[in-house]
Amino acid sequence: MKHENFGLALAVVLLSSSSGAALAAHHHDDDDDDDVRITTIVGLNNIQQIGSTQNINDANGNAIMANPNPYKVTVVPENMRRLARGTVLVSNIGNDGTTGTTIVKFHPFPSTGVQFNAATSALQGPADLSFDRDSLLVANSKGGNSVQVLNAEGALVTSITNPLFNNPWGVTTGFSHSFSRVSTFFVGNKSDAKVLRVDVEEGSHNAAPAVKVTQIAQLTAMAGGETKIDMRWVPILRVGEQFLFDVLVVQDPAQNRIAAISNASTLNESTGMGTTIFQGTPLNLPGGIAINPFNNDILVVNLNDNNLVEINPAKAGVVGVKAIDPLVVDAQGNNAALFGVTATVDRNGNLLVFFTDDNTNTLNALSAAPL
Repeated sequence: MKHENFGLALAVVLLSSSSGAALAAHHHDDDDDDDVRITTIVGLNNIQQIGSTQNINDANGNAIMANPNPYKVTVVPENMRRLARGTVLVSNIGNDGTTGTTIVKFHPFPSTGVQFNAATSALQGPADLSFDRDSLLVANSKGGNSVQVLNAEGALVTSITNPLFNNPWGVTTGFSHSFSRVSTFFVGNKSDAKVLRVDVEEGSHNAAPAVKVTQIAQLTAMAGGETKIDMRWVPILRVGEQFLFDVLVVQDPAQNRIAAISNASTLNESTGMGTTIFQGTPLNLPGGIAINPFNNDILVVNLNDNNLVEINPAKAGVVGVKAIDPLVVDAQGNNAALFGVTATVDRNGNLLVFFTDDNTNTLNALSAAPL
């Protein structure tokens, strides 16, 4: 299937399908509920720990101690075998940023984490996580310069490598090629600030899949050589007065900005640095981004001040700022806590934000009420 043009009608359909779990929870027959539903971070005032990413259980229920340093977080979008919808997964990159080997599974309420990935999944320094249909993509930032593909039980399905991979950090799933053997996802390299599209076509008769990697953007490299690019894909996004389609939203930490790369699934060459959505204060070295499921606002966690920021891309405006870790970050970056964030909808129809806290080695939640 070729997808060379994303029209408005198609994008609207894609928007409803890509955010299915959240939008399904968002819908209520009683429109009066809209008046009390909390849809931005402004109304969220409850911060609580969900669980430790260090003191966890193995798959057999035995207590173990993982090499922590939690980084990225994702929510399971649909029931997948023994992996229930709403389950939260967190990657542990390791205390030195390279030697972590675990992905931890949590209930969406205070609970003891359980190791999700099998020991044979060959993770080393796992960073970003993203679901592609019933598979979990893991940016393996140190181990094998690869993206590991795990099944719903945490076992390794395959390892995807390419010469353009250079310490993969960010990963997110793109356009779903329905009834096609092609899967598309995106990768952000930590070591050279390149943004890549990866098209994987399943092989026939047990043949190996065909992998094509295309560079679609070049962001600014951070001084010191580690550019931690987080990314999320949306089918349509209003930036100012312009509607963009097939959009990869990326954080550009060296420029203290959030950018949009449109037509990301069909680009055949790099388009530079993308369209700026927002730049400057209150962004303060973005560490991770998420999409608000209610309105496509962009949620950003800052490394330099431990704040969560919500940006309205249509107005290039700030919706709200929340301090979600109390420690002060010094000039050397000590006490920087926030690297991972994701957003969903709670059982009462309110916005629910999960985030990782590196200071406490925990998964935390920002919510309307205690979970």
